[in-house]
Amino acid sequence: MRAVGHIIRGPVGDVVKGQLGLLGGLAVCVALRPEGLGVNHGVSYYGVHRETFPWLAAALLTAALFTRRALRSAAPATPAPRPVRRLADAFTVLVAGVVFTPYTLGPVIGWVHRACGAALYLLQLLLGWWLVAWARRDALAVGCLLFQLGGGIVAAVYVVQDEGLLLHGEVTFQIGFALLLIRALPLVTAARPRAGAAAAPGPDPAETRPSRPPVTGCRAPGGDRDRPPGRAAP
Repeated sequence: MRAVGHIIRGPVGDVVKGQLGLLGGLAVCVALRPEGLGVNHGVSYYGVHRETFPWLAAALLTAALFTRRALRSAAPATPAPRPVRRLADAFTVLVAGVVFTPYTLGPVIGWVHRACGAALYLLQLLLGWWLVAWARRDALAVGCLLFQLGGGIVAAVYVVQDEGLLLHGEVTFQIGFALLLIRALPLVTAARPRAGAAAAPGPDPAETRPSRPPVTGCRAPGGDRDRPPGRAAP
């Protein structure tokens, strides 16, 4: 039970919380406007309607913030702490860019929206590749990366079409990314313990030396010092 509690409170727990927020918010959006499943505008469709925008913003930002916290918490135990922290911060900024640039506000805003989305996907693929490499190509981690990549390919195919499965590809991509984090982060952090744990202080060598008997400067009666010079001990 302690191990389960530690996982829930750690980076894996943050990823799970973020995904619950993401999927829950998207479920509300689909319930309010089910036609979004077929218009091929992806999750961005729910960002241009008044009744669904708050739910989409809450879903995406919740996932972004919890994912950022998970990555920054695990970063010290990875082979590249600073790049991981930077990617975590960039992840949150790009998600916010997707949320607050509805594609219906004009061509310039629409271009910024698409640029943020493309950069976000590339960042997630890069981070996923790093995690798989750091996890020594664990079979399940590789499977999660392929699952993520498959969703990205579906989204890329349908993003240029009028009808299709863009939303389904995007959701598959995000689920694959989350599963990869859940699988790979514990493997990476276990393989490379934090510096503080790796260099745990041991006993002071001075404290482990055998103690010497005290020297008093005088000898017991009958010792060599009390004998006359030239006489050997009997």
